[in-house]
Amino acid sequence: MLLASSAKSIDSNLSSLAQQIEQQNPGLSVLAARQFRFAIRQTPLEVAISEPREFNVLEEFILRAGVEFDPAPTLQELADLLGLDQVFVKTTATNLVNLEILEVAENGKITLAPLGKDFFEQGAVSRSHIQSIYAISDPLNQTLTFKFDAVAAESIDLSDLADLISLEHKITDLADLSIAEIQPLIQASGLGIHVPENGKIVSKCDVVGDDLEIWQIVSVFVLLDAIENKTTIQARQGKQILETASNRLNELESQHKLLLNDLCKSTEDIAQPESETIPVPKTRKQTSTKKRKEMESGNK
Repeated sequence: MLLASSAKSIDSNLSSLAQQIEQQNPGLSVLAARQFRFAIRQTPLEVAISEPREFNVLEEFILRAGVEFDPAPTLQELADLLGLDQVFVKTTATNLVNLEILEVAENGKITLAPLGKDFFEQGAVSRSHIQSIYAISDPLNQTLTFKFDAVAAESIDLSDLADLISLEHKITDLADLSIAEIQPLIQASGLGIHVPENGKIVSKCDVVGDDLEIWQIVSVFVLLDAIENKTTIQARQGKQILETASNRLNELESQHKLLLNDLCKSTEDIAQPESETIPVPKTRKQTSTKKRKEMESGNK
């Protein structure tokens, strides 16, 4: 028979969502609904981001002089030619030297560094800056994502889902990953700091602090599909269905590595009880009645 509402194991703060699920899905019954906590892992990182920028007017003039003047001019000669104080020319030249684009001899003569001509022809130079980000490893949804802001740590007084199932992180140690492995993960996170088609490249990634476990809440629903006559487990965060987590919980249940009664703290067997309440089509009822009459006539 159908489980009475009082016999169902539904957390009070999930009762409204449970009713909504049933209203929006005819033939679907929520047998149980319970909230758990699980820990994600947060790792602080620093990444070096290289991106192109166009040369300013003075930089372009110095580089053009290095390419076109023969013999190569000195910084003083360039300053005199431009009518500028040598300090401005020297400062700009020093920046180009630090970018490994220009070389300046002791006598002040300039020459382009090996990569300088390529940068000059492109009209841009690659500059680098450091950005702090956080790696978020989610063992339930099997994801590794990156964020600019840290996830706030909160105290959550719920049962730990890890007490019922094994939760393993997709990647155990970020320090073991190469930059080539990290780059597509950062790009997929949509931070806009690794966009190769625009010349923005994450060229380095360093772990700069200890991992921190952050509690998250997941809602687990046990659903009975009256049409298919089977139970399924559905994991949600808010109203969002977690497909990966749901598939994993169902797989564990099918392998008898997760018991529905343990999951939902039910003392009644919730895996089977509603199968008897599935509506029987009218054609089946009529056939049964006819067959019964024929049997009764035969007995006479």
